[in-house]
Amino acid sequence: MRIVPKSNGLTAPYWEGARQGRLMVQHCRACGWMWHPPTPICNACQSSDIEWRESSGLGEVYSHTTVHHAAHVAMQGRTPYLVALVQLEEGPRIVANIQDCPMEEVRIGMKVEVTFEEISPGVILPQFRPRARPQ
Repeated sequence: MRIVPKSNGLTAPYWEGARQGRLMVQHCRACGWMWHPPTPICNACQSSDIEWRESSGLGEVYSHTTVHHAAHVAMQGRTPYLVALVQLEEGPRIVANIQDCPMEEVRIGMKVEVTFEEISPGVILPQFRPRARPQ
């Protein structure tokens, strides 16, 4: 069993962007604030004049924790796993997994980039991995 997120009218642009390999966040045209997760109005000024913009997908680990006890039946047998709060360069923070990196090497401030994982047919989940080092 795997937990599969469901798209709705509010989150559809986020999930459609993920299917296209794009990390989308909401942006307020009135005050310029950007945020995640999606809400129907701006959290900063309460304007409903909002749009979706593509994020660079670059950020850094703001915080992280290792989960040792499955809080949901779908996660039984998958512990331990790491959950991170990633601060995007554009400002919003997003909860995600860190892939392609041993859990013990994840550090606050570690530079990361978005990657996309198909967790179910047609369901693509943004994840993060350590940023590739410049050549």
